[in-house]
Amino acid sequence: MSMVVAEPTSMDIASGAGQHNYAIMSNVFENLLYWDDKDFGIKNGLAESYEVSNDGLAWTFKLRKGVLFHDGTEMDAEAVRFTYSRILDPSNEYYKLGQPFPLIDFWYGAIDPTRTIVHDKYTVTLRLKYPFSPLEGYLAWPAAGIVSPTAVKKYRGAFREHAVGTGPFKFVSWVHNQKVTFTRNDRYWGAQVPGVGSASLDQLVFRPIIEEQTRVTELLAGNIDFAYDLPPDNVAQVKANSRIEFLQTPLGHVWFVALNTKAGPTKNVKVRHAIATAIDKGALIKDILKGTGVPATGPVPSVIAYAYKKEPSEYNPDKAKQLLREAGYPNGFSTKFWVPESGSGMQSPKPMGEAIQAMLQQVGIRAQLQVFEWGAYLNQYSKGMPDDVGMAEMSWFTSDAQNDAKLDLTCEAVSPKGYNPGYYCNPSVDGLLKQFFATIDKSKQAALMYRLQDIVYNDMPNVYVDTQIDTAGLSTKFTGFSLHPSQLLRFWKTHLA
Repeated sequence: MSMVVAEPTSMDIASGAGQHNYAIMSNVFENLLYWDDKDFGIKNGLAESYEVSNDGLAWTFKLRKGVLFHDGTEMDAEAVRFTYSRILDPSNEYYKLGQPFPLIDFWYGAIDPTRTIVHDKYTVTLRLKYPFSPLEGYLAWPAAGIVSPTAVKKYRGAFREHAVGTGPFKFVSWVHNQKVTFTRNDRYWGAQVPGVGSASLDQLVFRPIIEEQTRVTELLAGNIDFAYDLPPDNVAQVKANSRIEFLQTPLGHVWFVALNTKAGPTKNVKVRHAIATAIDKGALIKDILKGTGVPATGPVPSVIAYAYKKEPSEYNPDKAKQLLREAGYPNGFSTKFWVPESGSGMQSPKPMGEAIQAMLQQVGIRAQLQVFEWGAYLNQYSKGMPDDVGMAEMSWFTSDAQNDAKLDLTCEAVSPKGYNPGYYCNPSVDGLLKQFFATIDKSKQAALMYRLQDIVYNDMPNVYVDTQIDTAGLSTKFTGFSLHPSQLLRFWKTHLA
């Protein structure tokens, strides 16, 4: 018996919203590519091999033979074509039945679903509208899981209650607000492939436990065998329990404070650097997060390739005061600071906001906290900051270097079109991203991303505070499970100790 941090929204991997949905359904659905057990290294999944054309517009996959969906039908090139057509082509009748598909266009919008080429039963080419090198990583993200066309056609809109994939576990039932149950797939293709293997556990049961303290209580009482996203204050308690193995890993995650670059004092870049140097990241991680974070250096989390190697904004309140004087604010200034009550990846957002407020007060910046319920906060945030709001908390999960930049640092993402509420727009950043998308050469990608992060550091549109360390407790009855920086809960190799 395991837990998940919220009630799932759908068993259909493409229509489920929220990290917790992808976390559990990655046991049922599989992708053409997938990530290594402990990092974001790309491995072959349902595709035995693949190649990309020189112009980056054709991605051809050789599929594994003999892979069966849980309904007994075979996974083949037509199933791949169908999967992407139904989530990307509005003229596909199953697209209409499966909506909504959150963020699918953001991740897979480069794919032209009307031009997919089925060469033979086990060879398929995805044609792109434009070069998009991040597609490699996105094809490993659960939302791109290959579905059974037969099952989708059978269940139609009800497919969200009857998931059918190829994974090591099969969907059994979903009792809303109580539990989701999977059973082992005894015909799993991995059993015949060295290094993959089949699932050992007979069954997986996930309970939605929203309240943080309840997760810990249930874990310590032995009512559940696994709990993750532990409250920082309870980490020491879990570590001390001899019946529980404590697990942790840095996530593909960054927590930051967005700054208003359009209006108010924060329009001045020196003010933005003053805010950055007035925030003591180390103290926040130690005192508020109880060590469940590592300092962030920019929009690329430390576990992702091309992350910034240096700490760009050391804590220095004297320097912050000097920068404020140079910017024309010798006595500081007042502004409003948006903070959510909670939210996925937001890491004790109100205590974090209050601590940052106190640090800014020390250099003369008087930040008035405005606290919102998470849903209302997202609505406000997406519209952009009014002129009298200078700061707003946010975090993003990512699996590759360009994701956060594309989401909140581009001219195209300026609110309300996207999630750039501080209105930051530098054509050089947009140009570097376009070059990044157009090259599959890793060394060239690295150079482009480092240049982008140099610009972002100089402009300081956001103050990047930390990357979350995911924490979990697993009953010592089990072994073989690894936390993953994607926060996917893959129990493929877990077995009795």
